[in-house]
Amino acid sequence: MSIVLSHTTAKAVYQAAHSVSAKGIESCNPAAIYGSCPTGTLLDAAAEWLTKHDVSLDANDCLEVMVFHRRNARYAMNCQCHVSSKRFSNSRFIELEDGIFIVSVELCALQAATYLPFRELVEYYFELCSAYSLGTGSSTSYSERFALTSTERLKQFFNSITRCDGLALARKAIQCVRDGCRSPMETAFVMMLTLPKSEGGLGIKGIETDYEVQVTTAAKNLTRRKKFFMDAYLKKSRTDIEYNGFYHDAEEDRAIDEERKNALASMGYGIITVSRYSFMHASSFVRVMEAIQRKEGVRPSRLPKDFQIMQEDLRQFVLRRFIQEEKRIQKQLRQDSEERQRIDLEKATLEGITLDDPTINEVPAIDDMQTVESDSPSFAQTSSLAPEGRVFGAGD
Repeated sequence: MSIVLSHTTAKAVYQAAHSVSAKGIESCNPAAIYGSCPTGTLLDAAAEWLTKHDVSLDANDCLEVMVFHRRNARYAMNCQCHVSSKRFSNSRFIELEDGIFIVSVELCALQAATYLPFRELVEYYFELCSAYSLGTGSSTSYSERFALTSTERLKQFFNSITRCDGLALARKAIQCVRDGCRSPMETAFVMMLTLPKSEGGLGIKGIETDYEVQVTTAAKNLTRRKKFFMDAYLKKSRTDIEYNGFYHDAEEDRAIDEERKNALASMGYGIITVSRYSFMHASSFVRVMEAIQRKEGVRPSRLPKDFQIMQEDLRQFVLRRFIQEEKRIQKQLRQDSEERQRIDLEKATLEGITLDDPTINEVPAIDDMQTVESDSPSFAQTSSLAPEGRVFGAGD
């Protein structure tokens, strides 16, 4: 008897136990695969394996398994069976231990197209083809690891099969993916460039990530390096798009960036730098994207009617983890500040000292300001009790 882990369970395994993907070298016994039947004993053994390898599932998630005969399906609180009439190559399965198998990375990617919406699917495919793992939670933290597959391998697999659930969406999603991103933030930015215009992206096809450029003889005196790696290279305009995170703020790092910029410019490459600040702030980001559009010759007339709204919606999506993390940090900082003020006040009270109100000089936010009647002729006639009016200072 055997069990085949699939769908979200397989996804969680590959996000936590990366080395599993390297085990799929030898073909599995077809009788064990296609005769799989998730008995209670095998489900317990699979759950034990997941715990042993620190694979965590969401609280409401059950084990998802794959069977190939309806008679072998089992329906229980801790198990969801997927009955497949499709037969795959034996190499599309990996044996974790005796009697416990898992679908390959490529088959797991195809199955993801049956439960992930398009944007999340593209994001997941980027992760599979990149050098990081986000894990199963919503945190921005990630671990470095080797790429589990490549865009070429995924395309070959998707094109080798027909009539399968999720196949059309998988084929569409992989067209937007590039190999070699080194962080979730790099993936987020590249998605803004590769996703279709109908999704808020620029729909740029001629783009490569982690692109290697050898330093020419003419530029060798401008840098100590023999080659550079571009975060995102736009082939049409010969432009290097560089995302600079926090670590680029140091003086030495800025000097290295300038050296790189001068060398690449002398070799005929254009350079557009994207800072974390400009990515996280909508108004700054619009200007960055405008620069890229001009470089690539993307005409505004060929963009959808509400493109800026769609673009901002996509930016909010790809940065959702980082936006939530920033809000969490800001909330924690406010709580820490309030706690320090409370402690200082208690200490001063015990010592008989009168402290100034720390909020006395604060300017109220616009939403907190008093309102004025819309037909008020002067400021002297304003009333904070008016039920209807305009925000003072907001203007029309």
